[in-house]
Amino acid sequence: MDEILEAALLFWLPLALIPLGLWFSQIKPPSIGAKIGTFVSLIGLGLVLASPWTVPESPSSAVGHLLGFIAGPTIMILIGLFKIAYSGNVPVGRLPSSDRNFGALLFLLGIIWFSLMHWWDITPTMSSGEVNPYWLIFLPNLLLSLSSISMAGGLAMLAFGDSRRKESRYLFAMSVSSFLFLICAMNLDSSNVSADEFREYVWLSIADLIGIAIGSILAILSFALVIFVYEKSLPKPESISPPTKDELSTVSEVVKQNIGGEE
Repeated sequence: MDEILEAALLFWLPLALIPLGLWFSQIKPPSIGAKIGTFVSLIGLGLVLASPWTVPESPSSAVGHLLGFIAGPTIMILIGLFKIAYSGNVPVGRLPSSDRNFGALLFLLGIIWFSLMHWWDITPTMSSGEVNPYWLIFLPNLLLSLSSISMAGGLAMLAFGDSRRKESRYLFAMSVSSFLFLICAMNLDSSNVSADEFREYVWLSIADLIGIAIGSILAILSFALVIFVYEKSLPKPESISPPTKDELSTVSEVVKQNIGGEE
């Protein structure tokens, strides 16, 4: 089978089935279609993760290869952030306060897992012996995002939250730990990635994040400008004429019939 066709059938088609299955799985009320959607998503995810073996010659298999490596620690970090954010004074979905420490533990274990992947011999490496190229893109972006989002979340809790000081301290600690990880990786060589090479990808990641932020701001401003111009171009609504005596009399009769008592 042709390599391009192989990659299309064994990687890109399963990748497209994941969001499609998730969409069907959200059908309410739950039905056979929702179950089929969940099954299709799982099959698609399994084929994507198996791409290093099904299509080893395709560059696309590096995505599935990386997903298999980062799934565990990424899920731990996300669950940790969720438990910390919702273990405080929130109006809905509040978790027990004990989940705050459990969430911090999950976050710490996830960071340690990533640090072992970076500095030990468990770095995501392709069958050719080269480091997965997407790993060098993913790790700097992850650390920068965790550092900035945790810091912003902690500041937001202090500024707008009610009795959220404890959770904000946890988020500040997470931000600092992610930033320290980033600084160490930029200055200490690992077994597979030099500090100079990692620094280069960090600067590229910073440029990407700045570009995303600027693009998002411009998109919001453009949307607001379009709404403003459209609203400005609409004619002023015409004032209605005051009610006549007959209309006032009718309203009085209706009110009297509905709220009047026996007395």
